[in-house]
Amino acid sequence: MDSAMMGQSGRIREFYSSTGLRPDAIVVTHSHMDHIGELASVVRSYGSRVYAHPEEIPVVEGRRRMYSRSKLISIIGAIARPRPVKGVIDVHGLSIPGIDVIETPGHTPGSVTLSYTRDGERYLFVGDAAFEREGRLEVNRRYSLDVGAAERSLRLIMSLSPALVLPGHGRPVRI
Repeated sequence: MDSAMMGQSGRIREFYSSTGLRPDAIVVTHSHMDHIGELASVVRSYGSRVYAHPEEIPVVEGRRRMYSRSKLISIIGAIARPRPVKGVIDVHGLSIPGIDVIETPGHTPGSVTLSYTRDGERYLFVGDAAFEREGRLEVNRRYSLDVGAAERSLRLIMSLSPALVLPGHGRPVRI
């Protein structure tokens, strides 16, 4: 899921090379540049299918600017715009056993969380729908486009307890 900030492709390739794994599918939790920066290079290297929420697809495909409420981030996003990826698939069509897609809008309109259950343990990959601060989950009020929706999404995430939450920024948090 996601593909890191631009300039991280070497680390991504090292990981896959060292594990012998290949990313057949990549789910974009949201379309900010620190989450899709190397998406095009990963797709080019591995031929991965890319899934995103319909609200995020135009950004990933380069047909719309990145969602942001910060003018500075909008300017940086326009300058350091990730290479577009075409043929992005609606994430609602993702069919991988044990993985569920949960809509968690607010940070961006199409933010999603992936719920993965294995051996009775639930893992929630939340992207930036929540971030960790001092061992707790919070909404990133500074960069969330719709703070009210982000707060509702955080309540939804918290309602999925027990789970290990893996945010896009910060340490994992057990709820």
